[in-house]
Amino acid sequence: MRIAGIDGCKAGWFVVSANAALDDVMYFVAENFADAIERLGHTTFVGVDIPIGVPDAGPRECDSLARRLLSPRRASSVFPAPIRPILGMRDYIAACDLRESIDGKRISVQTFNILGKIDEVDRYLRRNSNARFFEVHPELAFAALDNGEPMMHAKRSREGRGERLAHLEMIFDGEDLAAASSAYPGSQVAKDDVFDAFAVLATVARIAVGHGQRVPERPAHDSAGLDMAIWF
Repeated sequence: MRIAGIDGCKAGWFVVSANAALDDVMYFVAENFADAIERLGHTTFVGVDIPIGVPDAGPRECDSLARRLLSPRRASSVFPAPIRPILGMRDYIAACDLRESIDGKRISVQTFNILGKIDEVDRYLRRNSNARFFEVHPELAFAALDNGEPMMHAKRSREGRGERLAHLEMIFDGEDLAAASSAYPGSQVAKDDVFDAFAVLATVARIAVGHGQRVPERPAHDSAGLDMAIWF
């Protein structure tokens, strides 16, 4: 069984895969999500650090529950998911205006900056079977590696990188982590993108053996039939 963790990066998508025992680690960068999945072949389970399942209006319950689990240290790392009507939009002001006309709220710059990637994954999953795909938030994944305790430091700080690396080294080979972290220039793949993808992969390993958890336990489906749940 092969499993994979995927995180967005400046170059597109950073992908790390392994067997269910988290050995035989492989990684690559794909320009788009469809190419990433094609290169993974028949990988059994795939975790993605991107919202999967977006509402037509209003917030997602899974986002509010994830913030509660990460509060107070890392709650702000969970960005509000966009609503479906704005997914294809590439103009920030226009997207804000449309969201406000529907919900009475504008969208954050952070959410808008990943809107294209959310749309990319959504379009792929609506065209293909989505049973093997799971939304994973890296900060929940890291907390799960520390008995549910959110990380103390921000992921882009020196302390935060050291903290997350220490937790990953408990389950991954340090040489694999070092090689993946130095394989691409920071202008293409940031070090925290690599760490996040490995953390997502750690959650997928738990899912593969039936130990994964999700919020909420019984998720709602969006209008495209996709689960709105975050796994850890």
